[in-house]
Amino acid sequence: MGFSFLRSILILSLFFKPLACQQPNTDGFFISEFLKNTGLTSSPPYNSSASVCSWQGVFCDAKKEHVVEFLASGLGLSGSIPDTTIGKLSKLQTLDLSNNKITSLPSDLWSLGTLKVLNLSSNQISGPLPNNIGNFGALETIDLSSNNFSGEIPAAISSLGGLRVLKLDRNGFEGSIPSGILSCQSLYFIDLSMNKLDGSLPDGFGAAFPKLKTLNLAGNGIQGRDSDFSLMKSITSLNISGNSFQGSVMGVFQELVEVMDLSKNQFQGHISQVHFNSTYNWSRLVYLDLSENQLSGEIFQDFSQAPNLKYLNLAFNRFTKEEFPRIDMLSELEYLNLSKTSLTGHIPSEIAQLSSLHTLDLSQNHLSGQIPLLTIKNLQVLDVSHNNLSGEIPVSLLQKLPRMESYNFSYNNLTLCSTEFSRETFQTHFHGSLDSCPIAANPGLFKRKVTNHKGLKLALGLALSLVFLLAGLLFLTFGCRRKPKMWEVKQTSYKEEQNISGPFSFHTDSTTWVADVKQANSVPVVIFEKPLLNITFADLLSATSNFDRGTLLAEGKFGPVYRGFLPGGIHVAVKVLVHGSTLTDQEAARELECLGRIKHPNLVPLTGYCLAGDQRIAIYDYMENGNLQNLLHDLPLGIQITEDWGRETWEEDDNNGIQNVGLTLRHFLLASADADLMALCRKRKR
Repeated sequence: MGFSFLRSILILSLFFKPLACQQPNTDGFFISEFLKNTGLTSSPPYNSSASVCSWQGVFCDAKKEHVVEFLASGLGLSGSIPDTTIGKLSKLQTLDLSNNKITSLPSDLWSLGTLKVLNLSSNQISGPLPNNIGNFGALETIDLSSNNFSGEIPAAISSLGGLRVLKLDRNGFEGSIPSGILSCQSLYFIDLSMNKLDGSLPDGFGAAFPKLKTLNLAGNGIQGRDSDFSLMKSITSLNISGNSFQGSVMGVFQELVEVMDLSKNQFQGHISQVHFNSTYNWSRLVYLDLSENQLSGEIFQDFSQAPNLKYLNLAFNRFTKEEFPRIDMLSELEYLNLSKTSLTGHIPSEIAQLSSLHTLDLSQNHLSGQIPLLTIKNLQVLDVSHNNLSGEIPVSLLQKLPRMESYNFSYNNLTLCSTEFSRETFQTHFHGSLDSCPIAANPGLFKRKVTNHKGLKLALGLALSLVFLLAGLLFLTFGCRRKPKMWEVKQTSYKEEQNISGPFSFHTDSTTWVADVKQANSVPVVIFEKPLLNITFADLLSATSNFDRGTLLAEGKFGPVYRGFLPGGIHVAVKVLVHGSTLTDQEAARELECLGRIKHPNLVPLTGYCLAGDQRIAIYDYMENGNLQNLLHDLPLGIQITEDWGRETWEEDDNNGIQNVGLTLRHFLLASADADLMALCRKRKR
């Protein structure tokens, strides 16, 4: 520890020795005094015994006698700058003390008549800016931004005739912009934003600066009209947001403008008329913010004239109701805000083509329909709240939300499962949405099962063999009665052999099926109309006598149907969907939930469902008095024909003449309409 202390003393002595060795009343001496008095504590860049002209950030004239540039940005300097230090550098042309913690300036600073560049930005300098600034007759750039200056901008600024860059933003300057600024006709950059300025612009402000490229007056209380900017022919960037400017928005669009922010003012007019009543070249436009004004009429319906636009904000205006504008040609767009612009109709799917889009805000409109697939890789902010959107939120979008910065789907008619989000997130970001979790009591059933490819191939091989065998037998038996088409491929029957595992095995006349569960009372049964009923798979076993053939109503290609009574006296027909086992639990639950919402007088209502192991079980209301097949063929009630119960086909010829077998669970259920879905019934007592 003692050695470290001695080493520190040695380093500091080496640093201050060359500073102290500088000759009095020389530029090196003045700079060394400045550094010592402003508390330089970082690793010293000035620890050489060489001339001051070799120090880091110090540049001298050709004779190495005087310092002409001193760059000391971000060195951690603090406190007041003492007199007889920086102010004594008589030949200084550039002074950069930005990004430090300097609190006040020396009185002799204003004697630097040769100064061309002064950068004191991002410090803590307070108090008014003195009129002595007029002494800088050669000044070209002054940057006092991000300090605590107060009071009025001094009128002596009129003496800075060669000034090109004026940055006084992020201070506390008050009052009006002095008319003396009109004398600075060489200005091409003016930033007076984020101050407390008010009043109006000086007369002739727009025509006073023929070289002006950038004007930023944002965040003040300045009053004016569109005519104040009509003569700014060279302007490329204009930001006057957060003021009290009025007039027609058309008068502000100048020929060369690339960046325009007129937000939070009182501009009026029809923005669409700018296309026709001005000479403005829209292809130059990169940034456009007209939000929070009083614009009316129509939004642009065609942005093809602005292909380079990256930022577009038209929010909170008084546009007439109209459909979503065409924006698919804005391939460079990164920010789009059309909130509260009276949009109607659907969100176009073409919006997914905007691959660079980072922010999309369509809130507080009258949009309807479903949310399109927003497969935008860079999308980080999404707000579609306060609309009339409906349907399910795309799964791909839900999966992307946790990686996004912010999102809001509240106050719509949307549907999603809340188990993927915390309760707080659901209430905040999906307020008013329908929670459609299929099995809220057992979220673990949403986990996708790992497919056993080897077992699947073996089962497929056995199934195909049995298909051909059964097809041959049926052809010989019923060939005279029914001649099948040559291209027809028989659907896989539930009667085919299946791998058997698990503790429950139930038999019908021609098959064995197994529910691969260990505890029947741990598997919930979802009843749509009575969600609070605590019914489990064990109740299904009891209601159907363990799926005994005595309760069997029918056997079809898509599974057997059993009759039973659930707790509470609910008379049901229970259908075991053999083909549904190829779907994951989440896919099956989603299909069954969708079918449960279908209501029609000619369809037997789907009361609920159960996902028991690999089995998908549909539960219908029980229907008396026979089925539709018998009624259509005038068969007497009570007479059942096995062929009729099993006549459940779903044939769809594709372009190659081969039957389409890639069906969802919904297709299988709808396919059985003639035998099970539309007319499930009991056997009549003979």
